[in-house]
Amino acid sequence: MFSGLHIFSLECYNIFMSFFFILPNYLVWHYSYAFNDIKNIWKNFVVFVYHFFSVPTLLSTLFSPWMRINDRYSSKESLVNTLIFNLLLRFFGVFVRSIFIVLGIVALLLTIVIGALSFMVWAVLPIVLLGVLGWSLQLVLF
Repeated sequence: MFSGLHIFSLECYNIFMSFFFILPNYLVWHYSYAFNDIKNIWKNFVVFVYHFFSVPTLLSTLFSPWMRINDRYSSKESLVNTLIFNLLLRFFGVFVRSIFIVLGIVALLLTIVIGALSFMVWAVLPIVLLGVLGWSLQLVLF
């Protein structure tokens, strides 16, 4: 009744037709829903990095002693020792907080740049995919 070639051609027809019916729906999803999801994921990463390094809090406590360790001024003899100890802890606090402020700003900038690059890559991905598909079909057919 049906030859093997006829069944093969029907299967190929079904595969290609399903591809052409799925493609418009995929493009709608790719350029609408997925863009919104990527934007929300990117926003979550930026908020996470912002809160993880807490740069505003580090800036507001920049000159506080390290780990809130300080010595009380008890007598006049230990006044110089206590002053030097407290100043050293404040300088150490400034040093460590400054490093974390710089790391936080760099991490935030990297998160923003990587997010922007991911948007650009996501925008051209279907075009690249169709180009690779056309190139591979050209290699197979010709």
